[in-house]
Amino acid sequence: METPVTTSSLSHLSQKSLQSLGIGVLGKNETEIESYDWPLLFHSIRPGIRKKSDLLIALTHFLVTKEYRLRCTTKDTLKSGERQVAGGSSSELLPDHWNRDAHRYSLHYVDELGSQYVLLAKLSRRDLVISLQNSTSKRVSIACLQPENLVVSTSKSSVEKCIPRVEKIMSRLRFDLVDPAVRGIRKKDLLMRQSAASSKVTFDLVRSTHDLDTEEST
Repeated sequence: METPVTTSSLSHLSQKSLQSLGIGVLGKNETEIESYDWPLLFHSIRPGIRKKSDLLIALTHFLVTKEYRLRCTTKDTLKSGERQVAGGSSSELLPDHWNRDAHRYSLHYVDELGSQYVLLAKLSRRDLVISLQNSTSKRVSIACLQPENLVVSTSKSSVEKCIPRVEKIMSRLRFDLVDPAVRGIRKKDLLMRQSAASSKVTFDLVRSTHDLDTEEST
């Protein structure tokens, strides 16, 4: 009788194959929304939340600071042509008056190596268009979200209750906005890597099953 390949073995093999290609496995390297950090950020800005787009910008800020280790800074602290190392005047918190403008957002970030980033967003009737520019490498990426369709509340205590599809939104922000600007990963390259990873996982699973069959027959 053949020994079945267990789900845990396949899962472990899949994770190893993905990690060998430098692709993070969900739950391992990606930001966990239900950590204590999100409630702290949410409660710090809750009194000043004015509209649904504010919550999407806060979510984007949470992503770039927690997963990509950028730190928010003010425009006044950045001097043209000067590289600033994260720390000192930089912070994980959103600055004062970050959502003061009714239709526009402007946030500045710095990474651990001193590279500078500018996040700009414009709210139209239906769309929130967000751009992230790496001021050092001049890479620019854009994502478009629809606050009215994605955010059901701005006052509930849980992010899932405010934004039911939060995981999909985070994945889209990684793919469309942050990875291209911060890590220099183009969408085309990422799709090719994901396709290669999928093919390699399939090959490894077939090979693993074949090895088990061979061992059983001997």
